[in-house]
Amino acid sequence: MKFFSPSATLKELKLLEFIESKPIGTSQHEMAKVIGVAASSVNIYIDKFEEKGYLVRDYQSQKIVHYNMTLKGIKRKNFLSITYYHELLSLYRLAKQNIETFLEKLENKGYENVLFYGAGEVAETILSIVKSREDKPLRVVALVDDDVSKKSNELLGYEIISRSNIKHHNHDGIVITSYTYEDEIKKKLEEINYPMDKVELFFTGM
Repeated sequence: MKFFSPSATLKELKLLEFIESKPIGTSQHEMAKVIGVAASSVNIYIDKFEEKGYLVRDYQSQKIVHYNMTLKGIKRKNFLSITYYHELLSLYRLAKQNIETFLEKLENKGYENVLFYGAGEVAETILSIVKSREDKPLRVVALVDDDVSKKSNELLGYEIISRSNIKHHNHDGIVITSYTYEDEIKKKLEEINYPMDKVELFFTGM
């Protein structure tokens, strides 16, 4: 994830979740991978958990240890989990509002049927918002992408087509939803004499 560097609190949550799901047969190396620290650092977390009453270590042998979560540990895990989801929901609402504003601008321009050019994570995010909107005039007809492996496939139920098939789909305009290839896509549309006054850019404005 590009925007979320695991904080100490998030590492605590992830480790508690992992221990609860796998109390038997887990190793400190596995725990280290879960929270992205050195195996030698896991003991610091486990010692704190035991000190705070979140878990109890059950030594089966010198090498085998079972980690038994207590009710206090489960309560702490649930608190961290709901707090984490609340923060994610707040960020989602902010992102959703930005996308809603963009979609409303398209509608105010008179667009009803559009193609998205770029069938990547940006298009997927916008489409998830489009699918949740009710009684709105904007409709995504299909997605255009130059990646041969994506053609004849779907994304969230929307058909992915090639550039050569644009003319076969009734639409009012194209929205470029690629950040990396925005300029390149514009040039490709110019090459096929697509009217550039019907091209809208998600990233650099309309």
